[in-house]
Amino acid sequence: MSKNNFKQRRDFLRTLIAGGAAGALGSMGQLALMREASAASPAFSGYKAMVCVFLYGGNDSFNMIMPTGTDALKGHPAYAASRGDLSVANNPLAFGDGTLSSGSGNPYYSAGETNGAYLKGLYPIGNSGLGINGVMPEFAHLVANNRASVMSNIGNLVQPVTRAEIQAKTANLPLFLFAHNHQQRALQTGQGNNLNDVGWAGKIADSWTGVNNNSPLGLNISYAGSDRMLIGKDSVPLAIGTGTPPRFYDMYKDKYTAHTDKRALFQALAGIENTSSTGKVSFDQFNTHKTQDPFESILAGASKKSMNAFDLLYDSLNDYEPNYTSKDSYGNDLFSVPTSDQLGLSDDIGGRLLSQLGAVAKMIDIGANGHFTDGYNRQIFMVSLGGFDTHSEQDTKHPLLLRELSLALSSFQKALEEKGHANKVTTFTMSDFGRTLGNNGDGTDHAWGAHHLVMGGDGANLSGNFNGGQVIGTLPEMVLDGNDDYSDRGRIIPTTAQDQLNATMCRWFGVDGTLMPALFPNLANFAQSAGDIESAYLSRLFNA
Repeated sequence: MSKNNFKQRRDFLRTLIAGGAAGALGSMGQLALMREASAASPAFSGYKAMVCVFLYGGNDSFNMIMPTGTDALKGHPAYAASRGDLSVANNPLAFGDGTLSSGSGNPYYSAGETNGAYLKGLYPIGNSGLGINGVMPEFAHLVANNRASVMSNIGNLVQPVTRAEIQAKTANLPLFLFAHNHQQRALQTGQGNNLNDVGWAGKIADSWTGVNNNSPLGLNISYAGSDRMLIGKDSVPLAIGTGTPPRFYDMYKDKYTAHTDKRALFQALAGIENTSSTGKVSFDQFNTHKTQDPFESILAGASKKSMNAFDLLYDSLNDYEPNYTSKDSYGNDLFSVPTSDQLGLSDDIGGRLLSQLGAVAKMIDIGANGHFTDGYNRQIFMVSLGGFDTHSEQDTKHPLLLRELSLALSSFQKALEEKGHANKVTTFTMSDFGRTLGNNGDGTDHAWGAHHLVMGGDGANLSGNFNGGQVIGTLPEMVLDGNDDYSDRGRIIPTTAQDQLNATMCRWFGVDGTLMPALFPNLANFAQSAGDIESAYLSRLFNA
């Protein structure tokens, strides 16, 4: 790089920071730096959304979904022997019609203690041989009523792997297995053997330029920060919080006279000829900033797109409230945070995921119903819940996380059904990895395979819609140092790849098969028939 170019870059960055544009771009996920992608946007006649709930830290899903049978290797006795004093009792609980009472009226209630509720019992999933932790009655109700399914023993894979291959050191394993940041990145890039690529949802955005009527908000929206999954080569996500939408300070649209004059000046500096609504200031071609400098052009484009996006967000979100009539399982308004007395636990839940999914439900209703100009066709959302790295105090930390996850998913599903969007949205969980079957005395450690949750549909399981009420995948052996163990600690080897699940949802979403190898380069390794990539899809997840 020449000294002159280096100085230009340095001055450009200094200009960004001094002008406050860096903060604006950050809050928009650097939205304004999108370049024109080469692929044309596909034509869609309806609305669909995918919602990723990322459970950061590595969720102990073997205490979220437990075996109930008596099989010597895959049943509850084997699980309990491996888990020790962290095992959930094989005690069937009843969740009734999905409504709960406060405190002792809850099926999981155990003398008001969080750890007691966590280990008290489970809700059997039909005849599947699995049950759902007692602190998740809402999710159990969703599965029983065909609104959700369980993915068994899924994880980050490059290709199918056996214990024998691992012991012989011939297995093609994901890079940096058991490391938080690397596994998060691998799951979000869609390839366990390449940590340097962009996100698979970002690649969809690259290929679908203009899919939402060229809205400045784009395809991907994150309430979890600028995570890699939503970032493409030519596109970046809108990253926002759940509170009041951002705006440029002192340039609020149609607020005061001074504001409109400042907006006109701001646009003139960005190269736009315009006149303020007061008529006091006018910027024609002779007094509007024009530039051939590439860095100044990027800043100008960033400024224009940011202001347009801020205006659209603020107007749309502030002018509309869903006003749900549905209530949560305690009879509260949807997305409310129940008190510890209502929960019947000795601790409170955080409420962050409830807030995020409440914001997503509102955005979906606005987008699907045409509040964003001509309406949206496709959206991908990302939300998150952290704290799952439960090396210690698992019996008091993990139940609160599972309790919030269950409540949040239930409120979200009720909101979608009330507004008529249930068959338009598929929600799924991802997490760094699963955790060890064996416990370390106070918690569990980094592992591999895990159970995950998928939700959608209205329960009718009609053609073209989500197929709920299932357990999909292969149940692993619940034995330390067994056939499904990476070592001797209960690091279970996945039998289904996360890429298979993601690709199946993308096909439902409308992604063309020709694009799938670019999104998930290892997908062909899981094909049941050589050369037939479609045989890698999890066909039971959606009804044909």
